[in-house]
Amino acid sequence: MKNIRIYALCLLLSGAAISSCKKEKSLELTSNLEEVVLDRTGWTATASSQETTNLPGTVLDGNTNTFWSSNTTATFPHWLLIDMKKQTVVTKIGLTAKQGDSKGFTKFRLEGSNDGTSFTVIGEFTFNPATFTEQAFTLSPARNVRYLKLTALEKAATQTGNITFLSEFSAIGLQERKPLTDIALSKTGWTATASSEVNYPGDETNLAAYVVDVISAKSPTAPSVPSFWQADYDVLHPYPHWIIVDMKKASLLSYIGLNAHTDPKQGFSKFSISGSVDGVTFSQLGDDRTFNPTTVNEQKFAVSPAAPVRFVKITLLEGSNYPCLANFEGYVKR
Repeated sequence: MKNIRIYALCLLLSGAAISSCKKEKSLELTSNLEEVVLDRTGWTATASSQETTNLPGTVLDGNTNTFWSSNTTATFPHWLLIDMKKQTVVTKIGLTAKQGDSKGFTKFRLEGSNDGTSFTVIGEFTFNPATFTEQAFTLSPARNVRYLKLTALEKAATQTGNITFLSEFSAIGLQERKPLTDIALSKTGWTATASSEVNYPGDETNLAAYVVDVISAKSPTAPSVPSFWQADYDVLHPYPHWIIVDMKKASLLSYIGLNAHTDPKQGFSKFSISGSVDGVTFSQLGDDRTFNPTTVNEQKFAVSPAAPVRFVKITLLEGSNYPCLANFEGYVKR
């Protein structure tokens, strides 16, 4: 008897260990999934009946002013079949009523299928045709299906005929989380101002605006080198020098990228980065940074503003008598 008890205890402990492992493994498998509004591109819709102009596919067009309508001669129940083209874990659906018309259906059944033939009932729900914003319905548990079938079961009390309609059908589901990468923002429309700039028309022109032009742009007065900003180098303009980039809208930056002038003697070695939402009040984004003026490759510097910033200020603190900067880039995680 003692041996049997020990054996049973071992089985229980073993089972608990296996259960624990399974739980941890399950969390691991789902940790890379995120709940998103599913892209309806390529989806199709068919129905039990339809009018000539108000076709089933309109429930997927993103336009709440179009709608599917059943045929006026068809009777309840009416069904609408959505083909998502591939199996997807669906957690919610969204339905939008025909705008400005409180008739329609008030109760519906939702079913799921992977072959479009055999359907499993997910549940029955109440719909308010007098609410013209999207109504969300949770699938509990979530279902891994390709087809979703909505069957309108009951008509609104104000509906005298048997017709029904629906403006939009959307779905939310689980998809593999896309890894975030640092993406360079478009610089179209960006502007830059500086504490000073070299601007001697006909001789030398190195404006602040040149740090936000395309990286391939050449200097107008030295076309053998990329365009660059140069702080005025006479004795009236000592360090520090600054340049402010206006990105025109606020972004939650992850990095900035800077390119040095091609001549290492015309550079700086230490600088600070600060950000602002209004271009007036700036907050420093981390400690002072070291810059290498001897490399022409882009140098990236991590920043983590507490909130999105529109303006970025680069303050040159130390360097040569000819401080220059060739290019500025802003990066965000997407």
